[in-house]
Amino acid sequence: MEITNPAVTDGVNLFVNIVVILAAFGAALSFIDFRKESQKESKE
Repeated sequence: MEITNPAVTDGVNLFVNIVVILAAFGAALSFIDFRKESQKESKE
C-alpha cells in the first residue's frame, strides 16, 4: 500500500504517529475529566 513517494514516507509516518498520539492523549484527558466530573456529581 504505497500512497506516498518513499523519500517522504518516513516524515509522513512520524507526522501521522504524532497526530495519533496527540489525539489519543486528548481523548484520555477528556475521559479522565469526564470521570472526575461524574464522581463529583455522584457524591453530592
